[in-house]
Amino acid sequence: MAGRYGEGGEGRGGAAQPRGTQTPSPPAGAVQARGTQTPSAPASGGGAAGVTPDVIREFLLSSRLIADASLAAGVASRMQALEYSAQAPILRAGAAGDWLGILYRGKASVLSVNAATGAQAVLEQLRPGDLLGEVAPLLGSAHPQMVQADEPCVVLRMGADVFQALLGRDLGFCQALARRLAMRVVRLGMTALRGGGADAGGRATAAPAEAAAPRPGGIIPFAEVSEFDPSAKLAALIPEKMVREQRLLPLRQEGTRLTIGMVNPRNALALSELRRVFSNFEIDVVAIGLDDYTDWLTRLKIATAPATPDGARGDKALKPESLAFDVMDSERDADKALRIIGDEVIRAVNRIVCAALERDASDVHIEADPAGVKVRFRVHGMLRDWEEYVPIAFAKGIVARLKVLSGLDITEKRLPQDGRIALTVGRREVDMRVSTMPASRGEKVVLRIFEAAGMMRPLEKTFHEPTVLGAVRDALGRKTGAILVAGGTGSGKSTTLYSMINERRKVSPDQNMLMVEDPIEYRLQGATQVQVNHAVGLGFSQVLRAMLRQDPDVIALGETRDPETAHIALEAAMTGHLVLTSIHAGDAMSALQRLETLNCPRELIAQSVTLILVQRLVRRLCPSCTRMEPPSPVLLDSLVGRKLVEAGARINLPRAVGCAECSQVGYTGRVAVIESLRINDEVRDAIMTHQPLTEIQKIATTTNAFFPFHRYGSHLMARSLISAADALMAVAG
Repeated sequence: MAGRYGEGGEGRGGAAQPRGTQTPSPPAGAVQARGTQTPSAPASGGGAAGVTPDVIREFLLSSRLIADASLAAGVASRMQALEYSAQAPILRAGAAGDWLGILYRGKASVLSVNAATGAQAVLEQLRPGDLLGEVAPLLGSAHPQMVQADEPCVVLRMGADVFQALLGRDLGFCQALARRLAMRVVRLGMTALRGGGADAGGRATAAPAEAAAPRPGGIIPFAEVSEFDPSAKLAALIPEKMVREQRLLPLRQEGTRLTIGMVNPRNALALSELRRVFSNFEIDVVAIGLDDYTDWLTRLKIATAPATPDGARGDKALKPESLAFDVMDSERDADKALRIIGDEVIRAVNRIVCAALERDASDVHIEADPAGVKVRFRVHGMLRDWEEYVPIAFAKGIVARLKVLSGLDITEKRLPQDGRIALTVGRREVDMRVSTMPASRGEKVVLRIFEAAGMMRPLEKTFHEPTVLGAVRDALGRKTGAILVAGGTGSGKSTTLYSMINERRKVSPDQNMLMVEDPIEYRLQGATQVQVNHAVGLGFSQVLRAMLRQDPDVIALGETRDPETAHIALEAAMTGHLVLTSIHAGDAMSALQRLETLNCPRELIAQSVTLILVQRLVRRLCPSCTRMEPPSPVLLDSLVGRKLVEAGARINLPRAVGCAECSQVGYTGRVAVIESLRINDEVRDAIMTHQPLTEIQKIATTTNAFFPFHRYGSHLMARSLISAADALMAVAG
């Protein structure tokens, strides 16, 4: 080699800088490294970078940008090391392309700037060893994108003359540059696809920056999950339901910061839910690929394949011919059905019902799809596809068959209809509530399944905490008063009501029990059940007035949804009847507020209501494979923040594992996390004197009349019934 860079000669990698040529001045906010010959510039990051030419030479060799040691030394002596503070611009779009940079330390992002609006969209995140600004000196043009520091960074700058010399003399550098440009093309394509499609001309476009769930500075970088290598213990921080539904993965936890990878990082609802649950921590979001996400689901055993096909448990396999439908229901409109329904369709319906019962599904969704009839089962709160193929030609026949079994009009396809199917499978008694709705590809049918074993369970199987169980039994033992069961849709309110009615029926079999429902969900012996019929003007309030003339001891309302029904029910609770009803409310105080919005005066509420129960369903851990493990620091701090665990406690908490008993999912069934409010004398006085709800809650807590969600969830965790992540989600509700 004739010479080295900086020695006046020409090395193997290129020519020396001509005398008189001035090295480009560093931008504002950059600090010159020690050992360089460039005039210093003011620092925004504070202090010099402290990178010597020898250190730069080792960095170039280790990053495989230059293979020859002597050539690397010559290049290093001609480079500047500049330090940038977080959010400082390293390179501005439109600036002269007279240098190329190499990120030495920190992280930075390549941004696309909309010239019309000024909006910025992240194109790529840079890590140490990555090139930046290479396009401009390569093409002899201005820089097309902006580069901004995500955190304090050090950038090694190479003059355009040195860059051109390397291109002509060093094959290794050319290969590194080619790899860099090829990777950028791939990443830009993936970013454009995630950003929101294409414009009218078919060109990929980025989504608006304001639609993102951004990190500081508005940047959502793309990352490979393998760069973080998440563990199963870290993955257990977030419930499987959220991981699968929102397509996200916890990637890293550093102190109070959680890094979350999301297939759709612009999903503001998912990000809001994460921040609500982990309120004590700061959430960082990165974008990840769908294939990468799916691969790591399998690695972390979040999407483990079931032990038997479709998740069915082998010891519960049912034969379609074992189903025995209610004769009275199945004979309705039989003559009309014969023209539509064939044997194959009947067998298909039986297979669907059997598959639902084998999985302990709570709901079955059946709808037409271009590829066939789509069947999904809701198991443990999650919708799962049935992998068995059902031809699209069966779609109308399946709907007709279910309408015949539920006593609906098979000729009416323009309006929604509701009905009921009763069947027995061996000794199992099953009721299914049927709902049809017209859709674009035909009618969709949803079946809600109620089984006697679940509806008639003892109170001990519903209320696992002794204090709440005692309050329920005390309220059920009274002759008067109203018991309210609150919660969201699908939270198990009806099951809880049936359990309490069954308990009262067993304790006092000589009483007159009347129930009004819409529709009747389970045939209960020993009780008179009435179904509302809005078509003839028979609503809840009309049935309730008639019931009061039937000498009732116990009145049960499927739901209190209008002011007239609420007023009549509470007055009945004051005049010598025990009233049980459900309402929609998220917590105990909201239940009181709900009654007020139904025009019930405070005085009536205080004199009639004896107990309020609010419940939220979570998955029950499989007792055969639950493992006790110490929680991670971030999970423990979140549990302490939600009062599920005492501060400073050193405990082991239950976690789902998966075994043959639970088809490798780690869960069997669901359990309710319950909040209760007893209306004692102090609480009653506070309600009657129109105290604020916050003050009522304080009084109830002081007098031990209020049992909050977090105490109930803590009890369920202590009994290894629910996982810490599910308890956290339920309490954050």
